[in-house]
Amino acid sequence: MPEQLAARMRTLRLQRGLRPFQVAPELDDDCIELIERGDLEPTTAMIRLIARGLRCSPLWLTEGLDVHAITKLRAEAGHADAALAAGRFTDARARYAALLGQPALGVIPDLWRQTELGYALAVEGEGELPQAINRLTALMESHVNAATEALAMRAGRWPQLVDYRARLATALCRCYREIGDLGHGIAIGEEALDREVLAIGWTSSIIELGCTLLAAYAERANLETTDDRGAQLRPRQLLLELTNAANEIGEPRGQVAVAWNGAIMAARSGDIAAAKELFGRALAVHAAGLNDRRGLARLRSAMGEELIKAGPDLAESLYSTLLQAHEDLADSAASTVDLGYNSLALARADLARGDPHQAIDRATDVIKSMDGTAALVSAHAAEVLAEAYADLDEALEAARALVLAAEHWEAMSAPEKAARAWAKVSELRTRGGDLEGGQAALDRAMLAAVV
Repeated sequence: MPEQLAARMRTLRLQRGLRPFQVAPELDDDCIELIERGDLEPTTAMIRLIARGLRCSPLWLTEGLDVHAITKLRAEAGHADAALAAGRFTDARARYAALLGQPALGVIPDLWRQTELGYALAVEGEGELPQAINRLTALMESHVNAATEALAMRAGRWPQLVDYRARLATALCRCYREIGDLGHGIAIGEEALDREVLAIGWTSSIIELGCTLLAAYAERANLETTDDRGAQLRPRQLLLELTNAANEIGEPRGQVAVAWNGAIMAARSGDIAAAKELFGRALAVHAAGLNDRRGLARLRSAMGEELIKAGPDLAESLYSTLLQAHEDLADSAASTVDLGYNSLALARADLARGDPHQAIDRATDVIKSMDGTAALVSAHAAEVLAEAYADLDEALEAARALVLAAEHWEAMSAPEKAARAWAKVSELRTRGGDLEGGQAALDRAMLAAVV
């Protein structure tokens, strides 16, 4: 590289009609000549001074990239980002992959980071959660180390590094939650949250990370009964911290996320009135400050699901909201997981409204669309499917569906949920005349309970 840099310097200097000492008066008189002869390798600071004097990009000097090439790469990244934002995950993935295949991308660090994260998010959107986790983990490991941090500080890009790591951790925590590995998701979220708040204080990205961690806490509470007061207190403390931070910053997205997750916690604790108030607050802030059709549809879908679970009598009044959310999610090309949760909410509403056949169709479609990857929504869908079959007095079909849920709970290391599911399978098989199968399921329930 020094020889190529020297040649580019000399060629452009002559084109500009400059003598060596005129290129960068801040440097010693013979510095430019030494660099052009290859006798001195310039530092980054020197390259910036020389580029300014020659009226060119530092990347052109070091890598031969001119402004037009860099502009083209950034434009291509912008098209990929737009496809991702619009939910065109396959298109976005292809565009990011094409960018990652261009060697020049490696010499533009911010663009490379943007492209790598975008690719991982597109993979997540397509439902390939294990692959997304692998890529996000590799990115996280390459950005949480002393060398990277020191470089970011020297370059004055410390806030950007912290923001990027918060976004990585948010995606990782979310992906682990959806595959059912709540332990990993919570550990990653807690470690990242402590690290980034200490590094820079609360920001919008860090608030989003905290809200994603809250969602993982809520799922863990749903899977296990614990007398650990610390485990019960931490989500409440975090919600309070997030609420204060979101109000102080005043950014709508953070305020929506905090109210949204607070509403879920309230609904799952049985406080329907508080859940309604918080969901209403989230909807009001979203309508006033955000232009995000897919995000609004996800919020409405979550509201319908949580309120119906807490109060089945609300199903009729929320049904049209869920249907509209489904239409908006489909039109905005939402991820398979988001669509799955919405369909599951509709299936719960169908059950509450006395339509188990429709619930069966929806829950079956959710399980098929997840293809075994998103274990959490698949397990919940299997439980709804079992409930629908039980409503139709089809005990063996209900047991078959509940076996799938029990196996998911076991894989997620949720022994209490698994034991309860196997015990119900035993009851259903026995009721359906399969005494041997009933005993086998009871044995599985006892085994799960002691794990």
